[in-house]
Amino acid sequence: MASRVFVAHDRAVSAARMYIQMAVVGLVLAALIYGISMSALLTHYVSGPIPERIYANGISRLVMKPDAKRLRVTSLAKYFVSFNPKNYFGLKLSIGQTTTSRKSEIVEAELQPLLQRREVPRATYRKAIYLITHGRVEELRWICPLSLLFFPVFGFAYFYIFSRVNKKTEKTRFVRGADLMPFNKMKQSLDQAIKEEEKANPSFVPLGFGKAALPDSVSRRHILLLGTTGTGKSVTLNDYLTTLKARRSASKEVNKCIIYDVKGEFCGKHLEKDDIVFYPFDSRSLPWSFFNEIFDYPDLDVLCTSLYEPPKSSLDAYWYNAARDVFRTGLFYLLRSGKKSNRDIWEFFSLPLSKIRDALYTLPVRELGAIKHIDKAESNQAASVISILQERISFFRYLTDSDGTFSFRKYIQDESDRRNLFLMNIRQYEAIFKPLMTFVIDIMTREVLSLSDSFDRRITFVVDEFGSLSKMPCIFDFLTMGRSKGGFLVLANQDLGSVSDIYGNDRKETFFNNFNLHLVFRLNDPTTAEFLSKAFGEREVVKQFQSSQFSPNDLGDRFSMSEQEKLEKIVLSTEIQNLPNFEAYLKIANYGLTRMKMPQKFLPLVCKEFLPKNFGLEQMLQQN
Repeated sequence: MASRVFVAHDRAVSAARMYIQMAVVGLVLAALIYGISMSALLTHYVSGPIPERIYANGISRLVMKPDAKRLRVTSLAKYFVSFNPKNYFGLKLSIGQTTTSRKSEIVEAELQPLLQRREVPRATYRKAIYLITHGRVEELRWICPLSLLFFPVFGFAYFYIFSRVNKKTEKTRFVRGADLMPFNKMKQSLDQAIKEEEKANPSFVPLGFGKAALPDSVSRRHILLLGTTGTGKSVTLNDYLTTLKARRSASKEVNKCIIYDVKGEFCGKHLEKDDIVFYPFDSRSLPWSFFNEIFDYPDLDVLCTSLYEPPKSSLDAYWYNAARDVFRTGLFYLLRSGKKSNRDIWEFFSLPLSKIRDALYTLPVRELGAIKHIDKAESNQAASVISILQERISFFRYLTDSDGTFSFRKYIQDESDRRNLFLMNIRQYEAIFKPLMTFVIDIMTREVLSLSDSFDRRITFVVDEFGSLSKMPCIFDFLTMGRSKGGFLVLANQDLGSVSDIYGNDRKETFFNNFNLHLVFRLNDPTTAEFLSKAFGEREVVKQFQSSQFSPNDLGDRFSMSEQEKLEKIVLSTEIQNLPNFEAYLKIANYGLTRMKMPQKFLPLVCKEFLPKNFGLEQMLQQN
C-alpha cells in the first residue's frame, strides 16, 4: 500500500512540474511574440519618419529627407515613462530645503538632427515625439492595456493547440479496407446521384428512409431491415411507404406495392380509396377463389408446390410430397367435376379418406399416381398424409363463402392495375393463415419472374416480420432475378435467426448477400449481431500507443510513442446490440457504411387497422 502511495505521489509531483514547465515556456513564448508584434505595430502604425532641423537665413525649419530614419519603439516608450535615472534619483540639497533637478531626457542619435542636443527637457522631448507621430502616440494609452489581453488568449490557444495535437496523435489512422463514414458524407453522395437522375427525369421523386433520400439506382435494389421490437423499424417502413406513394403519384411506371402487415398498422396508415385488402378475418377483404390462380394444367403442380413446401425441420420430405400429390389430384378431380369454389375444396378434403380415394379412382389412369399414398385408407401412412394435407389447407374453413373473381396472378400481370394490396395476418390468428399468406406471396413472386424484363416496371413487396411466414420455395429466385423483371423486396425482421430456422443456416449468408441495402437497428440476438459485425467488414489501421516514465529529476521524465498495424472490425457486435432506439447502421453497396438517426415521425391513422368479420357463430351452430 505504501509503495502505491509513493508512486501516486511521484506521478502527481512530476506531472505538476511538467505543467509548470509548460506554463513557463508558454509565458516566455508569449512575451517574445508579444514584443515582436507590438514592435512591428508601433514601428509601422504609431511611429513616423524623423524630420531634420535646418537653418536658412537665420530661420530654422523642418525638412523631411527621403532617407529619414523612423522613430524607435524605445522613444515611444519614453514618451510615457522616463528612462533617465536622474529624474528619479538626482536630488540637490540646499540650506533649509530640498530641491529636485529639472527633469530631462537623453536624446537618441536619430533624434539629434531634430533636437540638436544630447539632452533636452522632458517636456521638449515629449513634444518632439508628439510632433513626429502626428499625435498617434496618445493612442497608446488604450492600445497598450488592451494588447495585454493577448496573454490570456495566447495561453488558452497554447494549451488548446497542444491538446488537439495530442488527440490527433492518439487517433487511429486508417490504412485500407472499409470504414465507417460520416452520415453527411454519404448523404452528399446520394444527393449528388439524385441530381444527376433529375436531369434526365425532372419529375423524379426519390424514395427514402428518414433523411437518407435514395437515388433510383439504389431504390431499385432489395432492402433488408433488421431490428428488435421498438427500435424504429415500423416507423422507418411507414416513412418509406409514404415516399413510395408520392413516387407512384408522380410516375407513369407500373408502380404497385404488396404489403404484408402483421399488425394492421400499415393498412391503418396507408390504405387509400382504391386499394385492396386480403384477409379473411377482415370485413374489407376482397373475395377470392383458389381456382382463379389455375390458368393451365401445369399450374396445378406449381401452386401445390408453393402450398406444400417441406419445412427445414422435416426429417422426411416424403409426407409433404405425398400430401402435395394427393391435393393436386383432388383439385383436378374438382375441376373435372365442375366444382370450382373454396367450399368445394374444403368439403371434398373433409370427407372420410375412403370416399376421397374412391372419388380419385374415377380419374384417368395418368392421374392415379397419387392414390398409392392413400390406397389403404385405414393405414397409418394414409392417415399421416391426409393429416398433413388438411393441416396446410385449414384456412379454407374461413373462405367457404368468399368466392370472387380476383386473381393474384392477374393482378401482377395487369400493368394498368396500380392499386396497392394489403395482405394482413394479425398476430392473434397468425397460425391459421400462415400457409395462405405464404402461398399468396409465393405465387405473386413467381408471377413476377414470368414477366418480361422491364426497367419501367416497379412492383414492390414490403414484408414486415418475414419470420412469421413459412418457407417460400421461390424467394431465392426472386432475390436473384426479380430486379430485372421490375420486382423489388423490402423485408423487415427482428433478426436472421428465423431465416436460419426456416431455410437453414447454410443459406443465411446467401439470403443476406442478395440484399444490397441493409438498415440495422438494435439487435438482441448475439448470433445475428456477430454475423453482421463480420458482414460489415474489417479495416486495417495504424494505432499509436503512448507510454510514460516519471522520475524525481527532470531528466528522467519520458514520454514515448509507438505505432502498430492492426486489423479490426468496423462495427463491433456489442455496438449493434447497444444502439439507441431510432439509430441504425446503413450499408449501401458502392456507397459505404454509416450510422444514422431516424426521425421519429409517427403517422396518424386514416382508417381502422382491423375490421373483424362476423362469421355468424349462432347460425353455424344451428346448421346440420
